[in-house]
Amino acid sequence: MQQPIKRLGELLVEGGLITPAQLQSAITHQKIARGRLGSNLVALGYISEEVLMDFLSHQTGVPQMDVRNIEVSPQVLKLVPHRLADQFTVLPINTQEPKSLVLAMSDPSDLNAIDSARFASGLHIQPVVASHSALRKAISDLYRRLEAPVEALTVELGKDQSQDDALPVTFTLSPLAIPTPAPPPAPAPFPRDPFFDSPAAPTQPVNIDPFGLFDPTVPARQATPAPAVNPDLVHSRTMGPTLRKLETYQTRSLVLGLIRLFQRRGVIGDEELQRLLTNLIEAGEIKDDDRLG
Repeated sequence: MQQPIKRLGELLVEGGLITPAQLQSAITHQKIARGRLGSNLVALGYISEEVLMDFLSHQTGVPQMDVRNIEVSPQVLKLVPHRLADQFTVLPINTQEPKSLVLAMSDPSDLNAIDSARFASGLHIQPVVASHSALRKAISDLYRRLEAPVEALTVELGKDQSQDDALPVTFTLSPLAIPTPAPPPAPAPFPRDPFFDSPAAPTQPVNIDPFGLFDPTVPARQATPAPAVNPDLVHSRTMGPTLRKLETYQTRSLVLGLIRLFQRRGVIGDEELQRLLTNLIEAGEIKDDDRLG
């Protein structure tokens, strides 16, 4: 039987690093301040960042990294958008062969952050543990420099030369003549109409009604009577089936239908929603009291 996955708070209590009361207080604070449980424990002063980093590194087997005063090339920073780095508190460090990206994280067990960075960069992710506060400062400083506009460089020619040192000009410039636009060509005359114009005088009409369409002596055509409507024809059978109204569906059917629609449209991945729900439940942001058997 597979052992249940323990959450970070439970592991910290079992390790004697925090008390159960401190864990409940941090969970309550997390519902208000949001964020990860570890950052809330540090914010409340229940555990230090160094102790938390050592614990996460030992539990996950991920090495630690000091990101204070770190320099990252712009090419590497562009692999992970600023919005994504700020949302998940992650920082790309460098690339390694074959096709891997070293990613500094405050919580290397955040699978949602790892999947998002892998999707954005197109590279495999090698996580390293870093201090949450140091990561926040490094993300702000590095991306601000990356997105800063480049100042225009102004170069003044001949600044150190006097007017007497200038070369003499031996030619003159005359203003350019602006050509007068030619008038548009006259429209060509319309060709003679063989039915209405006389060959001798094309502008004199011969007969305004050569086919006798308006001759009162020609009897008018009888309108074709409309076909009789068959009373036995049921028109509703030729129409498509009527759609069932949304309010008649169960809530679970509507939610599953929307999830399948988003997956088919490529909005979310096949397991992306499951990972997100697992992280939200672990963080205590939502409850799973209605889990199906």
